[in-house]
Amino acid sequence: MAEADAVIRLAASDALTWRDWDDGCVVFNRVTGETHYLDLFTSYLLRLIAASPLTEAALTDTVHEDLGDADAGAFGGRIGTALRNFEALALIARRS
Repeated sequence: MAEADAVIRLAASDALTWRDWDDGCVVFNRVTGETHYLDLFTSYLLRLIAASPLTEAALTDTVHEDLGDADAGAFGGRIGTALRNFEALALIARRS
């Protein structure tokens, strides 16, 4: 299965503690012991993944449905960057 077709889910379910702010949130990962600041867009993405595991294509479609298609190219780039960062921080995992 190609990476694009893999299901994206939280690396460890129920491992995150969220604290919301006006401009984003901080997420504490109880597995790694690390805290991460997420802006509004990236916190929105991680919450979508936490709510239901999705493929990258389904995640992108959901973002376009929720936020509109006005800047479709920018959404795609931002989503890809966020997913790579989430993986590097051990917040998400891609699984077949």
